Amino acid sequence: MQTSEQIAAMFRGYGVSHFFFVPVILPEALKQMSAMGITPVMCHGEKAAAYMADGYARVSGKVGVCGAQAIGSSNLASGLRDPYMAWVPVVALSGVPGAATRHRNLYQDVDDHGAFEAVTKWNGHVPDDSRFPDLLRQAFRTAASPACRPVHLEIAGATGATGDAPAAGDGRAEARYGIAPSDRPQADPAAVAQALSVLAAARRPVVLAGNGVARSRATAAVRAFAEAAQVPVVMSLNGMATMPYHHPLYAGVAGQYGADGANRVLLEADVILVLGSSLGSMTTRNWTLIPDDATIIQVDARGEEIGRNFPVGVPLVADVQAAVVQLTAGISGPAPQAWLDRVAELRGEWRREIAAAESSAAVQIRPERLFAQVAAEMAGDGIIVGDTGHAGAWSARHVQLRDGQSMVRAAGSLGWSLPASIGAKCALPDREVICLTGDAGFYYHIAELETARRYGVNVIVVVNNNRSMNQEARLWDAGNTDQARNWTFTDASFTDVARGFGCHGERVDDPADFAAALEKARASGLPAVIDVRTDPLVVAPPSYGPDA
Repeated sequence: MQTSEQIAAMFRGYGVSHFFFVPVILPEALKQMSAMGITPVMCHGEKAAAYMADGYARVSGKVGVCGAQAIGSSNLASGLRDPYMAWVPVVALSGVPGAATRHRNLYQDVDDHGAFEAVTKWNGHVPDDSRFPDLLRQAFRTAASPACRPVHLEIAGATGATGDAPAAGDGRAEARYGIAPSDRPQADPAAVAQALSVLAAARRPVVLAGNGVARSRATAAVRAFAEAAQVPVVMSLNGMATMPYHHPLYAGVAGQYGADGANRVLLEADVILVLGSSLGSMTTRNWTLIPDDATIIQVDARGEEIGRNFPVGVPLVADVQAAVVQLTAGISGPAPQAWLDRVAELRGEWRREIAAAESSAAVQIRPERLFAQVAAEMAGDGIIVGDTGHAGAWSARHVQLRDGQSMVRAAGSLGWSLPASIGAKCALPDREVICLTGDAGFYYHIAELETARRYGVNVIVVVNNNRSMNQEARLWDAGNTDQARNWTFTDASFTDVARGFGCHGERVDDPADFAAALEKARASGLPAVIDVRTDPLVVAPPSYGPDA
């Protein structure tokens, strides 16, 4: 067996189905991967390769894998920022010039090892082929173990191992580390009992479901707990797929981009069961949404996150799914009916406030109408891959997921959604994947439409095209024409761009035409772009808080 065969066989042993890369990295191993049924996906930028691996990992529950040659490694590192912030398991590989040429002005030689330190859980170095097997095992073991995060291996040689030598070392794969999280530690039973006692005494209990619910594949468990305890559920933007929009216990998406009703529910709670959220600035609207007198029960696999931002009454250091199952087994009774009625009142008030915008027939299209339409028209098991910025704000307030649908979203990197949606579609080719982005986000990695076309990855891209970054208009004195080019764009046709890449393109100017455009995109059998022209004067309003 050659080294290249050994590497490919190990990836197959970890259940890897796609390797996202920019040439040239492990060229002989990539050929062997293809022969073994693993699809190498060559894209147009190292950052996009990392985002694809990120999207793949988020929807599949597997470890995403990406790579780049030495000269592209700093770009690869920048792409790991989002999965690092979102606690996603990604294994990134890059080449590094060998010791014989170090400090001799080798063409393109820069020591990029340090660039990975801030965005990885572990940053390793493979000095020669004999060490690749055990260090690759350590990479998967580290990425998939709680708490999951990206890891990086730099491989001696600008393009990594070439596979020209006989394989050395033990080439076994540890399949359990191809799935994340690999382990599900339970909470201390005494702490579980204490949490149940606090919940039983609560008059206004709330579950706050964060990104950790999705990472732990705990959606069904959280729903079962909420229904057994009759406790309303608010979600962070990254946890918004926890409950379907029309479930009676759905209380909305809270936070900086959140729904006003959800923020008000949090502010009135006396006990908050926090599941997989670090209670950071976005979820808590800059730390203003957690009442001073509320008791927090915080569940997180990362003990260091518990109590970081707010005093915690009951800490549960555990996998979210495991802890929720423990809590469900001990539920003693439902939340007070008066509180459920109050939550329903707040939810109803909010939905009445936004109803006119979500049903508006205006041309130019209201973004509220567009974002409400996307989930309503999406397939019953569809996945939205959403961007940040205005795309995040409109999603939190107006995307209405049905049972069976899901959503993943950028942790903060504008432009993430297109490459991430390609990775998601590679992982789950039989499900409809809709990239939901704005024009500013779409421009970042628009070249990856060609990648989708080349590999037959038929994502559907819905662009909220307001020909601007109008979220930033206030910074540039929106009425000042001399500054307009700092926040407005040329009125380009994304329909023509899509067709130029050999993809399908649709333009929508009237909201009544969106459903038909989506159906045409599906029927095309191609990656598709739906260029939806929205009103550039409509910006997401500030969310509700105690200072509002």
